Amino acid sequence: MQGLDRAGVSRWSISFTKGTKLLERLAEVLPVSRWSAAEPGAELFEHYAWLRHQPEVYQQARSFGVVRRKLLGELLWKYHPVACAPGEVKEPQAAFERHALKGAKELGFRQVLSDLDLHHPTCLKLIANQDFDPIGLMSYNIMTAFKVLELVDAQQGWQVRTIIRQMLTLPVSVSRHARYQTARVCIPAGWLRWWRLFVAEWVPKRKPGQPTKDDQLRGGSG
Repeated sequence: MQGLDRAGVSRWSISFTKGTKLLERLAEVLPVSRWSAAEPGAELFEHYAWLRHQPEVYQQARSFGVVRRKLLGELLWKYHPVACAPGEVKEPQAAFERHALKGAKELGFRQVLSDLDLHHPTCLKLIANQDFDPIGLMSYNIMTAFKVLELVDAQQGWQVRTIIRQMLTLPVSVSRHARYQTARVCIPAGWLRWWRLFVAEWVPKRKPGQPTKDDQLRGGSG
């Protein structure tokens, strides 16, 4: 947190998953008036509050947003603290909403980096990575557009790795001969017709021969 302050970062939040016992004990003794009201009729009770605490390695006290949750019928509360930039939001619940939004954005980056294996530099030279990474991002955009345009509603939750596994990963048998090798790609019978219809609908087509000047103008204006 001190490093974030020195860097002048105006918006940030940190979720604590380890070493939270002290913060949880402080939250347990907060008076009822400090907690926000829970949504009526909900099966999950959630209350939000601000908690003031000074960590040992920090030079001044810090405001933590804390939420306590309990399902209907449960006996004990579960506490979860979040530290955020001072004065960023007025209500503690807003701090958690912004933190959840940041997590959703991080999940999107994770799909690009992890699913396409871009979290490790692919090439030895940095300039080569500058060319390779945009290609990976372009592939991600193409597969995302393919999902939105072509897949059914039940498949809209698929991540990129699922699309690759279900639609692009195919079994191949390789046979060796005296002077060459042969690779046979095995696909379901229905897939070939599906891909032909997909190519016929979305891949641009032109007449045989060299494109005319009118064809080039139409392609440039589109």
